Amino acid sequence: MGAQRLIVSLLLSTGLMAGACAWADENKDLSNVKGQIASQQQDIKAQQQELKALQQQLAKDEKAISALARELNQTQNKLKNNERELARLDKEHSSLNQQADEQRQQLATQLRAAYQNGRHDYLKLLLNGQDSNDIDRLLHYYAHLNQARADALHKLADIRRRLADNRRQAERSRAQLKELLAGQQKQQRSLQQRQNERNQTAKKVNAQLEQGNRRLANLKQAASHLEQQIKAAAERAERERLERERREAASRSQTRPSGHTPVVAKTQGNFGGLAKGSLPWPLKGKLQHRFGSARTSQLHWKGLLIGAPAGRQVKAVANGQVVYADWLNGFGMVMVIDHGKGYLSLYGHNQSLLLGPGDKVSAGQAIALSGESGGQDKPGLYFEIRYRGKAIDPLPWLRRG
Repeated sequence: MGAQRLIVSLLLSTGLMAGACAWADENKDLSNVKGQIASQQQDIKAQQQELKALQQQLAKDEKAISALARELNQTQNKLKNNERELARLDKEHSSLNQQADEQRQQLATQLRAAYQNGRHDYLKLLLNGQDSNDIDRLLHYYAHLNQARADALHKLADIRRRLADNRRQAERSRAQLKELLAGQQKQQRSLQQRQNERNQTAKKVNAQLEQGNRRLANLKQAASHLEQQIKAAAERAERERLERERREAASRSQTRPSGHTPVVAKTQGNFGGLAKGSLPWPLKGKLQHRFGSARTSQLHWKGLLIGAPAGRQVKAVANGQVVYADWLNGFGMVMVIDHGKGYLSLYGHNQSLLLGPGDKVSAGQAIALSGESGGQDKPGLYFEIRYRGKAIDPLPWLRRG
């Protein structure tokens, strides 16, 4: 009987020990799992912070590129104007030289005629008893000849003065041209250096986005931010429009007889009044993505992606006013134009923005330079048309061909 109790006691103690060991192992596994989760959370947080820092650096690089490209574009426009002015001065110089030659030839002819007629001087005519009418005619002829010579001399002197002014202007223009060319070369070097830095940052950003399938989340976040910015810009433009109409109505009421009902001015802009298929393309290039085509398994394009070399002029599709011009994550250097009557156009991935908020825009006016901002690896333009805040297909509005 004592032996049985001993055996039972041993079995119970063994079971308790085994249970205790098992519980200890489970606790250890749970602790390890919690540790791994905490470590992964820390890694994710660190990666998110690194991605945010890289995106901030990308924004800084691309804004700097925008400023440099804008300065370079202005210099290139000055160069073109300077070259045209120099060509005009050279053409004027050639024309003035030709006029000077003609005046010299005319003066030489007049001097020869004066010399030949001078053989019959006035004293001889008087002594010979020449008829007074003949003398009067000859005197009138001599006076006319002298006046013609004087006029020719004055005109030649004026041409020479204009030639001297022309040479001075041409020398200044050539000096400015030389200075502009030197400045252009310096700007191009700075732009290339900054572009190389931007490319390295963009590679790091894209590498970060590839990890853990963050690209989709980033695209959604960028799209949401864009929507917020467009909504805020549209609301701000609408407030400004209403305020402008209020001021105009108040101004009209002051000049209108009492009792006359004021008429509210119509919205500025012509976009809503234009027919579909009549808008110019904002950029000539290859259409890479259409409105509504799949961007990812969950996202679709809300505009057109047009491929083109960096630095090409991007043009406004209609009259309007710039309501937004800044860098946005995922879209780079973005410009939004309000065309009135609820219509907006959006231009993204630009290398540089040539205008700012509040600037008036005419259809066909250069507003930006195409690029690859926003972390893109190929240059071009992202283009949207929106009506009352909603993206619509731009293709039916644009000219064919």
